[in-house]
Amino acid sequence: MNREYHLSFCKICTNRKSSLKDGLICSLTGKIAEFEKNCTNFKIDRLELEKIKNRFETEINENYATTKLESFFSEREFEKPKKNRNRKYLTKEKTHGLEFKRDKNYDKQILVMIGVIIVMLLYGNYKNGFSWDLNSTNIIGILIMLILSVYFFYKALYHKYKTIITIDENGIHQKEKTLHWNNILDYGIIRGKGDNSMEKKIIIGTISSGIQKINISELNVTPEEFIEIIQLNKKTFYNNV
Repeated sequence: MNREYHLSFCKICTNRKSSLKDGLICSLTGKIAEFEKNCTNFKIDRLELEKIKNRFETEINENYATTKLESFFSEREFEKPKKNRNRKYLTKEKTHGLEFKRDKNYDKQILVMIGVIIVMLLYGNYKNGFSWDLNSTNIIGILIMLILSVYFFYKALYHKYKTIITIDENGIHQKEKTLHWNNILDYGIIRGKGDNSMEKKIIIGTISSGIQKINISELNVTPEEFIEIIQLNKKTFYNNV
C-alpha cells in the first residue's frame, strides 16, 4: 500500500509522532509505517478523528449552501445524505467490480432532439410550400440533421466509452488514483442549480488528504447510488464519530 493509505491510519493513531525527516512516524518503532492491509500497532484517537470531521463540516458550511434559505441565493447546494431506503445493492460485495462511464442517455436525448428538429423542418417546408431540393434552406438543414443523427445513433447504441471510475474491495479508483475506504470519514452531495443544474458531485472528507471531489455529472450512476456504495463499503469503526 502507498503512503496515503498508511497516513489514513497514522493521522488518527495515538501512537503517531512527528519527524522532521520523515513526517508522521510511529512512536513505537521510530519509523514510517510499513504494513500491507492493517497495522497491528494501530490504536484509534477518536478526539483527533472528531477534529478532522469538524474541519470538513466547517469547510462545507463556509463554501456551500447547507440550508434551504442559503440554497435560495446559491448556485450550488450541499446535501447530507441519509440511509437510502430504496437500496440498489444489498451487500458491499455487490458493488465490487462496478464500472462507471459516460451516460449514454445524454446521446439518446440529443438524438430525440434531432428527430424533433427534423420533423419541424419537414413540417415547415410542407406548410410554406418550399421546394424539396437543395434550393430550400430547410432541406439543407434536414440533411445536416440526418448526418448528425447517424453520428449520435452510433454513440448512443454502439460506442464504448472509457471507464472513468471503478469500485472494488480496496476503494474508489479514478485516473490511477485510489481513494481507500478506510480513508473516508464523511461525505455528501453537491448539486448545481439554475444554469448548473446538471452538475452533480460527490464530496468526500478524507483523513489523509482533506476534501476530495468526484464529478459524476455525466456518468451512468446517480448521486444516491454512489452514496449507497460508499455507505456499504466505508469502514464501520468511523461510523459513530
